[in-house]
Amino acid sequence: MDLAAHLTDIGKQGLELAALAAWFFALTWVVKRGKAIADARAAAGETWINLVISVVDMLAIAPLVGWITGALAGLLQHQGLILPAEPLWRWAGPVATGLAAVVMGDLVGYWRHRLQHTPWLWPAHAIHHSDTRLTWFSLGRMHPIDRLGTILDVVVMAALGFPAWAVSLAVLLRHYYGHFIHADLPWSLGPLGWVLNPPIAHRWHHAREATGSGANFATLFSVFDRAFGTWYAPGPCEAPLGVREDTGRGALGQYLHPFRAWGAGLAAQIRSRSQATSGASAGGIG
Repeated sequence: MDLAAHLTDIGKQGLELAALAAWFFALTWVVKRGKAIADARAAAGETWINLVISVVDMLAIAPLVGWITGALAGLLQHQGLILPAEPLWRWAGPVATGLAAVVMGDLVGYWRHRLQHTPWLWPAHAIHHSDTRLTWFSLGRMHPIDRLGTILDVVVMAALGFPAWAVSLAVLLRHYYGHFIHADLPWSLGPLGWVLNPPIAHRWHHAREATGSGANFATLFSVFDRAFGTWYAPGPCEAPLGVREDTGRGALGQYLHPFRAWGAGLAAQIRSRSQATSGASAGGIG
């Protein structure tokens, strides 16, 4: 991509963020009226961090993610590792194909998200969870390493032989719905909540206590969490949000946090092994 096209793309993304900000403020105003302004002011500090991380993503991380995704998809094609599913999708038609792509994309995203909550990947994913005042913009608080993990969603769908347009549809729907479930809206979606993931459920996912934060991993469909035993939504979430660990001050501190955490973990393992070796040597001498 040349510089002019890249700058044009960044401009479009900036306009998109402005439009989303206006839309979600209107929604929260309808729900909370004047309290929406007070809540926005209270979240201003964290919103600034989200903005910085989002701008860095637009300038550098998103193009890198796109390049790596394209390279991996091309490698799969070259190695003959893409399922020859084109006749199936042609027979199914665009509506069924698009629906299948959206469902499969969310299923893959569910398991990728669960992986991000495992001990070694958590330090990077903790940055996304460090926002203590969840808003629609919290979706943008994502460490570059955590962001790279989303490549898995697209690569798996490409390997399954989904058309490029269907993969793009799944990515876009999950992206915009992701903003919705992060929004500060106390909505359960009523009966629809049995199928779609409501904002109150994802708020429990961002709760600081373990019960809520270890649940509700899907973006679009609550049926996946219900099927795999990770559904938790007892009602509106009033629990504190965020994470227990110190993830650093400002955007720079958050970028550095995973490396500090991984370094500390490796150092602890080295000390443990050294002490075990020393103990065994002392025991052998005795």
